[in-house]
Amino acid sequence: MTSSAIDLEKAFKAGIAAYQKGDYDQAAAVFARLTKGENRTYQLKASMGVVQIYIAQRRWAEAKALCQKILQKAPMPAAQRWARSTLTDIDRQMNGQMNSQMANRVVVSDAVVPSDVSTGAVSDGGDKSGFQPITADSQTASSTPISAETLAKTGTGRFESVDMSSVDMSSGPLEVSAKSVDTSAADSPVVDTLLPVDETSEPQVSMFHYAYLNNEVTPAESDEAEPNSVGEGCLWTYAGRLDKGRSLGRIKRSQLRIAQFGSAIALYFLLRFLIHQTVAIFNGYLFFLDDITPFYVRSLPTYLEEVTWPLLMALLAVVIASPWLWDLYLRFAANRQKLSISQLRMHSAEAASLISQYCRQRQWKLPRLWKLSTDIPLVFSYGWLPRNARLVISDGLLSTLQADELADVLAYELSHWKSWHWLLLSAHSLLLQLLHQIYWQLALWGNKQNLPLKWAVGTIASLSYALFWLVRLPGLWVARVRTYYGDRIATEMTGDPNGLIRGLTKLSFGLAASIEQQGYTPSWIERLSLLMPVSADLSRQKLYGRLSLADLFAWDSKNPLRNWMGCLDSHPPLGDRLRLLTAYAKHWQLPSEILFDPLPRRQSGLSRPEWKHLFNQGTPYFGLTLGLSIGLALWVLGAIAAATEWPVFDWMHRDIGLFQCCLLLGTGVGILLRINRFFPDLPPSMQISSLSSSRSFCDHLVPGWIAHPELLPVDSLPVKLTGTLLGRPGIANWLGQDLCLQTSFGLIRLHFFSTLGPLGNLLNRSKTPRKMQGESVQITGWFRRGVHPWIDIHQIRPENSRVLQAGHPIYSLLLAAITIGLGLWLLLQSN
Repeated sequence: MTSSAIDLEKAFKAGIAAYQKGDYDQAAAVFARLTKGENRTYQLKASMGVVQIYIAQRRWAEAKALCQKILQKAPMPAAQRWARSTLTDIDRQMNGQMNSQMANRVVVSDAVVPSDVSTGAVSDGGDKSGFQPITADSQTASSTPISAETLAKTGTGRFESVDMSSVDMSSGPLEVSAKSVDTSAADSPVVDTLLPVDETSEPQVSMFHYAYLNNEVTPAESDEAEPNSVGEGCLWTYAGRLDKGRSLGRIKRSQLRIAQFGSAIALYFLLRFLIHQTVAIFNGYLFFLDDITPFYVRSLPTYLEEVTWPLLMALLAVVIASPWLWDLYLRFAANRQKLSISQLRMHSAEAASLISQYCRQRQWKLPRLWKLSTDIPLVFSYGWLPRNARLVISDGLLSTLQADELADVLAYELSHWKSWHWLLLSAHSLLLQLLHQIYWQLALWGNKQNLPLKWAVGTIASLSYALFWLVRLPGLWVARVRTYYGDRIATEMTGDPNGLIRGLTKLSFGLAASIEQQGYTPSWIERLSLLMPVSADLSRQKLYGRLSLADLFAWDSKNPLRNWMGCLDSHPPLGDRLRLLTAYAKHWQLPSEILFDPLPRRQSGLSRPEWKHLFNQGTPYFGLTLGLSIGLALWVLGAIAAATEWPVFDWMHRDIGLFQCCLLLGTGVGILLRINRFFPDLPPSMQISSLSSSRSFCDHLVPGWIAHPELLPVDSLPVKLTGTLLGRPGIANWLGQDLCLQTSFGLIRLHFFSTLGPLGNLLNRSKTPRKMQGESVQITGWFRRGVHPWIDIHQIRPENSRVLQAGHPIYSLLLAAITIGLGLWLLLQSN
């Protein structure tokens, strides 16, 4: 054995020893480290060890899930037989039909040759590990070298030829020695050589020795775990790729052009509206002061309301100056550092070559590369012409992605540089940085102040965040649409759709891991959302390893209403993008990184049950649409009456109050109709109980809900969970904008509303959960499955404290009553 193999064997035996002593936590920790290593043999051995731990702890569902993963991904027939046998035994134990312990059984197989064990033999029943050697027939291990061509066919990279010259066959009964593939920093897998078999010694041979030595599997066909795996027990297949990029054919870009144009217009009119409203509010205060004071108070000049051309010129100036303004901002806010192509080459030679070649072919200057010193995986670009492009990556990205995945993600960024949406989002995001930075810096500073200064600073910070959230809305549409075009172009550039699948997924999980590590959403993740390739995947980051990727992303790829649910998100459902990338791989006849189930044939458009489900979910929006239609119809009727001199109805096209009345009544009635469906009564079993005597009631249910492909937020599943409450500190969370619950299955977003909604969170801060952050709490509420799952809180209870009651249903009722009342008042005031 090599020194690294000896270390792995020692670690594995330490895990087995801990298992035999009943120290399952220690054994699980050892096996978890081995599953994250680069040696595929010990990844599989450790996974089998984890199965035995789950069985010993009677965690049947997790044991079955991991067995099924081994069955699907382990190419060796012996390993598959072991997995099938274990699954059968688990089912028997779950049904109470098997009393013997799984850990003491001996797997019998015809796969390998029986041999007398002189070293490391185990007495009958003396080993509780469950990894007993497998008896076999008279086949002998082949010593024929595996050619480099055979390995290269798998598409995982360049391989050295294998010399059967260094295998240690004298291991103990738990030894599963095999060729291991170690990924080097140069991204060239190197295959360990194997020692020849000493036929006179008749050593102990395990099933994995047999499988490898008889060419039943090659290293490229096995699972390979990345060094910086985010999820526990993740096993990537590292499916193949093309040697170079290839076109996928022409694609219509009309949807992207419409999104660009629509987002630009929406941003302009929103800013214009905000300026008008700001001037009107200031003038209202000035008029009020003029009335109550003995001296004259002058109002703002009227020319401030005529902002059409000044606003257009200001936006144009921001677009042109955005690269240099971004440079200054990153210099002072993030301490950016230069990153040369040669330095990038040390992390990914493919990424450096891709950037150089892509720019040289188009006669572009090489982009300026910036590196941010943060563990958060960040990657984005900005500019308005390719010649002044900036590409920004972080230390966290370099440590999260492997070399080929880094190249694929950077190719995604390069794909945007020829489109108009790039300069639009560069300028738009720069405005968002200003608003969010005001909010964040004021919040950090205000947390150190005393009242009443703290209250004033907190109010301004909350107002700045509200403006950030509002100004962000126009960019969401184009940010979502551009991702599909970026994925396609990046795939054409690299010929590696599977690498992009891994890169996007790891990046999404890495962002979620950063949130969990810091205990709140870092400001960079939120403020850069429009420019980032993906958003943080809180709910699935920890579930990967317990469920397959195909199951985790089932909702994203199968739910027919998924795109409707993501209207307020900066990215489309990640699973939808991954399924499309899988289709690209199949188009090129490549193996797929994720084995999605085939979609059933569907007619174009939604079916009647789907429309009904969508109506139940979006009743307020359908009410708004109906009110808009009625208002427009009355306005047209009034215009026709005025043209035909019909005085009974001609007033309707001049009365804006009537139009507003229709909008308000439609929205209010829609909210009212949805309240009972959105907030059903919770069953008695969901009542808050003592933390010390209660385990999370729905820990085992929520992962299944997350993977369920047909749920919508309106399904309102009652939930009761125990975990640690996380969120931004102090003033930064006065509106309740960043609350999460850390549970055994990962993080999940929480929404807490007082009876006055977000405004009530600001006014009555003592009745919000901000003081419970960092504590163990128990919550009840309604689980909602959208693009990002969340829970609407009903009650929350910290340890040794009173229950805090949320008021979301009452807030919805008040909102409906106020909206309907205002609409009726406008109707009475109309002509």
